[in-house]
Amino acid sequence: MMNFVKWVSVVLGVMSLWVLLNVVSTTQGWFKEPIAPTNDNASFMAEAVKSIKTEAKGNGIFVLINEGKVFDEFSYSKGETVTTDTVFGVASLGKWVAAYGVMKLVEQGKLDLDTPVANYLTRWQLPPSQFDNEQVTIRRLLSHTAGITDGLGHNGFLSAEQVQPLEQHLSQALDADEGVNGQVLVGIEPGTQFKYSGGSYNLLQLIVEEVSSMSFSAYMHREVFEPLNMKNTGYDKAHFDHNLAQYFDDKGTLRQYPYYTSLAATGLYTSANDLVKFLNHNIRPNLLSASTLKQMRTPNATSMGIDIWGLGVMLFASNNTDDFIIGHGGQSPSLNATLRVNPNTGNGIIMLSTGNRSLAADTATKWTLWETGNPDIYMLKNMIPKMFKTTAIGCLVILFLSLLYILMARRKAKKLATRKH
Repeated sequence: MMNFVKWVSVVLGVMSLWVLLNVVSTTQGWFKEPIAPTNDNASFMAEAVKSIKTEAKGNGIFVLINEGKVFDEFSYSKGETVTTDTVFGVASLGKWVAAYGVMKLVEQGKLDLDTPVANYLTRWQLPPSQFDNEQVTIRRLLSHTAGITDGLGHNGFLSAEQVQPLEQHLSQALDADEGVNGQVLVGIEPGTQFKYSGGSYNLLQLIVEEVSSMSFSAYMHREVFEPLNMKNTGYDKAHFDHNLAQYFDDKGTLRQYPYYTSLAATGLYTSANDLVKFLNHNIRPNLLSASTLKQMRTPNATSMGIDIWGLGVMLFASNNTDDFIIGHGGQSPSLNATLRVNPNTGNGIIMLSTGNRSLAADTATKWTLWETGNPDIYMLKNMIPKMFKTTAIGCLVILFLSLLYILMARRKAKKLATRKH
């Protein structure tokens, strides 16, 4: 009996070490090589541009930031010339910018992060649910932990005339992706899990309008864009017609930018130059306080045990100084945008593109590994299934070898016993 217990203990111990080795090596990126030597900006820029040239199908601008300053930039286009002042639609990247507007109201004492959002609403209310709607708060809307299950995704509208009023859109979005309900309602117990929700930011948009007594666009211009001198940023694409990047699909065909009800969630237009200013505010704060920015990048949501979201901002990877590479991405059909920054070093990356669904995000993933040595949450997402498979196979091999060892030991013992007799 003791021998069996000892065998089980040894096997479980070896398996545990194998599992630990796989988890640590995956999360720390031990076997992932950056595309350039650490701290070699020129080499990273060269390798990234080489990859972009190979994969690009439309147009874009790529900017590498070193200590808050533009180190280099690269633009490309199969049509009209693109510059750092060219305006792109940036889809969900705008959620991070919108969160600045929300946190400005928090700093002014006009919003409280943990007060039920119903207290701020008069034009619309969350539909009754099987859960306690009073647990839906600003903090949880910002961090996608409010239990909202809309599934949005916004396709937008073909014309300005089709754009829904915000209250109607909250009740039933007509530009929802196929297969999702498009209703902003509580379908999961608030505070229990992360569930990405464009509708949460539609609701924040309404709350900003209610509290500020201004349109969301006007409020953001006055409180965020003007103070940060973001002159080529806003929500009205017609305002940027003279400087709007052509929108190519993945076949190189021109398409039109949609019109949106969902301004906070996906309706932002901006330029690389303006995003450099926004990035720098995360290094040298002047709009929001340093403590507010720190609060925004404090983990509020996890996935598979990994910190992934703060208040309006994604936590892409550890920056090795008890903080994170932070930022946000945006993606819609054949449009991809990203902004990431290391608050400790002031290093960052900005890329706006059309014609490719994930070229900006893929480039930013490479930058994060190069900047920190750590895989980002997207790389981990792709690596984890392989980790589970490798771990399971290894455990089976350990079990098989241990059984084989016992079998051979018993045979050897029997032979010795036979010889003695």
